[in-house]
Amino acid sequence: MGQAPTAPARPVPSVAYPRAEPANSVAQAAWAGQRPGQADAEAADPQLPSWPIRRWSRRARLYGYLGVGAAAAAGSTMIYLVDPAQPGHYPLCPFRWATGLDCPGCGSMRGLHQLLHGQVGAAADYNVLFVIAAPWLVAGWFVAVLRLLGLRIRTPRMPNLLNRAIPVVVIAFWIVRNTPGPVGHWLHS
Repeated sequence: MGQAPTAPARPVPSVAYPRAEPANSVAQAAWAGQRPGQADAEAADPQLPSWPIRRWSRRARLYGYLGVGAAAAAGSTMIYLVDPAQPGHYPLCPFRWATGLDCPGCGSMRGLHQLLHGQVGAAADYNVLFVIAAPWLVAGWFVAVLRLLGLRIRTPRMPNLLNRAIPVVVIAFWIVRNTPGPVGHWLHS
């Protein structure tokens, strides 16, 4: 049998996207997929599109932080007034609903309710990781807002090892709180 006739191949038009050039040599090296100081100009692909990086103004960033603070204050007021330990007031954790296991955040709302009422020990019984992290999150928010207001606040530089350790600690907490035994039972919400 003969072959079916095929349509002639049409050339595919190439599209050239405009390319925004980085502002300095470090950005050029990063744009090209290199480390700063590495001279390999052929790593950049001229066919990739580029988008400008959005630089938010100080006022916009301040309004964003204040919006987050207002939402946190409203949510905290709701949690202060309505006890999350009473069933039917708040939705269930989707991970706990699907698997029956606690996620790292399970017990945080009940823990926040206890913290807002001054019961640190009871809050730690619900989620000890939240009790440890909450003061750092609040302090970080205040430092960011005060810096945006123009105050020069010096904070110690966080070591890179700590940046890498935080996800490991959260995952370890997640695993240990779902294991049987006395430690897992205490960490269980």
